[in-house]
Amino acid sequence: MARLKQAKDEAEMEAVAYRDSLEEKYRRKISDSSGSSGSNVKRLDEETEIKVQKLKDATKSIRPEVVSLLMKHITTVRT
Repeated sequence: MARLKQAKDEAEMEAVAYRDSLEEKYRRKISDSSGSSGSNVKRLDEETEIKVQKLKDATKSIRPEVVSLLMKHITTVRT
């Protein structure tokens, strides 16, 4: 009976040690991945700024045409 209790205690200790090692690996993985999120945010900010600038350039090139079209529709009187 004593051997059975000893085996149970040993199995519980092994299970706790294994669980602790898995938790430590998980914490390391999370800290490693969150460390690179700063660089991801910076990269995304740069990409967003580039896309916004491209949109501004595109609208600048067609602005006169759009203004002309709007003015035509505004000043046209329907009878």
